[in-house]
Amino acid sequence: EEMTMDEIMTGKGDYFPGLIPLVYAYLDHIQCDSVTMERMTKYLDFIEKRATGQLITPATWIRNFIRSHEDYKFDSVVSDSIAYDLMVACKEIGEGKRAAPELLGDIEIKPISASDAYVKKLESKRVNNGQIISLLERYSERKAFAQTKPSEYQI
Repeated sequence: EEMTMDEIMTGKGDYFPGLIPLVYAYLDHIQCDSVTMERMTKYLDFIEKRATGQLITPATWIRNFIRSHEDYKFDSVVSDSIAYDLMVACKEIGEGKRAAPELLGDIEIKPISASDAYVKKLESKRVNNGQIISLLERYSERKAFAQTKPSEYQI
């Protein structure tokens, strides 16, 4: 049976719960911590808004940008000036300098700058097996989700 993206993500009738509710059920099953749950809820809300059409897709945003550009002649030709302005707009959205609520909803991209970059330069030296094993051991000592205190959240 064919389903819309909305139905695939949020469910259809009594026989298909939807992928988003299944993810929530899984997060509940593993007793997901509150920080992860908050982040996942934000992502899943975004995905749901895209699937239901509350937010436009990137393709629609690009099409709208081009069609509303002052140089566009509605002849299916994207001139150099339109392409340049589109790339500048995309860059500004990605850097958090331009809002695009129709595309991102309430997700805020925080502006980035060189001053926020790491103060230590990344080195290009090879890592030996002992360092890798040490790192893996350090991560394996972390608490698993099942060992953490379940958070208070509603599904």
